Amino acid sequence: MTITKTKKEAVAYLKSLEGKYLDYDGWYGAQCFDLANYYWAYISNESLKGDSAKDIPFENNFDGLATVYENTVDFKAEEGDIVVFNGNYGAGHGHVAVVLNGNYDGNYMQFVSLDNNWQGGGWTSGPAQGGKGWETATRVVHNYDFPMWFIRPLYKGTKPNKPSKQKPKKLIYNRDTVARASILGKRGYKPKGIVLHNDAGSGTAMNYHDQLVNASEQRLEAGIAHSYISGNRVWQALPESYIAWHTANAYGNRNYYGIENCQSMSASDKDFLANEQTAFQEAARMLKKWGLPVNRETVRLHNEFSPTECPHRSMELHAGYKSSQRAPQNVVNKTKDYFISQIKAYYNGEIPKGSTDKGSSKPSSDGSTNATNTDWKQNQYGTWYKAESATFTNGNQPIITRVDSPFTTAQFGYNFQPGGYVNYDEVCLQDGHVWVGYNWNGYRYYLPIRTWNGASPNSSSYGLGDLWGVIS
Repeated sequence: MTITKTKKEAVAYLKSLEGKYLDYDGWYGAQCFDLANYYWAYISNESLKGDSAKDIPFENNFDGLATVYENTVDFKAEEGDIVVFNGNYGAGHGHVAVVLNGNYDGNYMQFVSLDNNWQGGGWTSGPAQGGKGWETATRVVHNYDFPMWFIRPLYKGTKPNKPSKQKPKKLIYNRDTVARASILGKRGYKPKGIVLHNDAGSGTAMNYHDQLVNASEQRLEAGIAHSYISGNRVWQALPESYIAWHTANAYGNRNYYGIENCQSMSASDKDFLANEQTAFQEAARMLKKWGLPVNRETVRLHNEFSPTECPHRSMELHAGYKSSQRAPQNVVNKTKDYFISQIKAYYNGEIPKGSTDKGSSKPSSDGSTNATNTDWKQNQYGTWYKAESATFTNGNQPIITRVDSPFTTAQFGYNFQPGGYVNYDEVCLQDGHVWVGYNWNGYRYYLPIRTWNGASPNSSSYGLGDLWGVIS
């Protein structure tokens, strides 16, 4: 199978789909997957595979047909690229569209794509097979997100780029063993595998070193893993021959090597995903050292051994799951399979398709950012806006969200509950408030998080009220 169309032919066809109701398979109305299949079938005479849109990069063999790119700081989408959104979209199923303009804002922070069912109107009436909806294929402006994948067809007349051989990053090790390691005891045999944790904290690997290296027995009883990881640094708190108290389960503690992925409550997605890659690289090194394969028996999650949210951040990023409840098995498997795919690549001497951010200013806890006010832009409605990726955690009062636009008169969304948190990708100034924008369950929501005095963010009179929660 080959791509039978030139790029010019493919893009012309894509543009011809705008405004049409596209139901490729006759099921569930016009879903996002249908548009992607119309496009892919036109250029390749084949259909795409996958239970959900987010599965497309992994369930299809694109060898000789397309190059799959993971979004990175330097990536630039091109018209005709198929873009796949992660499980934070589409109620966990992800989303897929086809790029029309990869540089909508002039800074490669936004792109325009042709989308099906972006507003959820692809199937609104009738049975699952043969049902209809009101939404047609429409141009939509999106922020580059993470993780996000771009599939670039190898159009007729083009040759695939030969990827350059990359080397894994050099890790920095500290092997100061905790002073009271003897109370944990030795295993007597090599580990049966590794357990990957999220620390539910904000400390770096060396912060944990300073807290734990001379910790009391009582503190160690609260939990101690073998290794702590952040950035490219690994603190090995316990030699691999020792038992660690890291799973709240006797079997897990004795038989598995615990790797703590740090800063799961404070790092930006970009930094946390980079921490994960270090953890995957270290996990691969240890498994190879012990002569163990990389599979679901040797790569485990904390919540397989005890009722816990851990690894909460990883499950949210890679399985679209966010809850205080113990994750169901399908979420565990989805997260584990992602971990396994990454670890296997390092195990085999390759560099995996790691998840990295497009790069944005990281706010401080008081809501200020490192970005200058010149980052602000103003649209035709008088709204000031800019891209910003961070997490807002609400204070002690519910906040009303709005659908599609940052106006107090916009459609009511839902009550954002005290203590709730959300990862947002946009900040706006409108209607006397600062708003953060984010996607959830197929809708675009705007949440006011503090008051604004109405002055231009570029003026000396610009003023903001107290933040209604915490930004991290």
